[in-house]
Amino acid sequence: MEQQTQSDSTLPSRSYRGVLAVQIIALVLLVGAGLLGQFALFLEVPLCIAAMVAFTVFWPFRGTWIDRLLGVLAGLVSFVFAFNALGSGVLYPPLRVTGKLAVAASPLIRWACVYVMLLALFTVIGFARQMARKERTNLLRSLSQSLTGVVAMASMPGWLFISVVASTRPFGGPRFWAADAVCVVALALVVLMVIASRFWLKDFDPDPAVPAPWIGIALLPVMLLGLVSFAATLALLLCQFGVAG
Repeated sequence: MEQQTQSDSTLPSRSYRGVLAVQIIALVLLVGAGLLGQFALFLEVPLCIAAMVAFTVFWPFRGTWIDRLLGVLAGLVSFVFAFNALGSGVLYPPLRVTGKLAVAASPLIRWACVYVMLLALFTVIGFARQMARKERTNLLRSLSQSLTGVVAMASMPGWLFISVVASTRPFGGPRFWAADAVCVVALALVVLMVIASRFWLKDFDPDPAVPAPWIGIALLPVMLLGLVSFAATLALLLCQFGVAG
């Protein structure tokens, strides 16, 4: 038993290079695809789907199949509404918007509303599941891990909105400096999330039946950074249309 525990405790440190490699490859592909203008979605869509499938297969948390199912459901709904927001928008109520900023930002605002409702819904479901357990040991850990999986899956489609960045070209005067500030903050958040994954790798407690759960840990910050992609895109739109006229 002691040998097995010692072996398990050394596994995360041996896998960190692999974690970093997975993260760098995923981020380069996602950011690079987002800069292809009108062709961005052709690559962003399969990349997001592949990441969500891999995260489900290499689930980095302890839990039942229901936890994975809830994560998949949250990710699927979030993805469909994000993709639709960038396309026809038929899943959303009609809005009368005026002004360049309102028109450009309306797809992001619509998806943001869906995202918030998803988090509220799955938080209620998570609490209800935990309260229904006969033995409520490790309740907080089970709830937090289940919700983290849901949040990660629901956040991944935020990467789709980076395709909007190709149409934002703020330059000159305050627009230039504001856009630079957005990029610096986004890059700092990316670095912080990658660094945080090193500590997550040391502390995570995966299901022994899951193959290579460190891949799930590697993808976790990448998926959460979907929110950063969304926020950076919205901020760049504000720079383009809302700063200095």
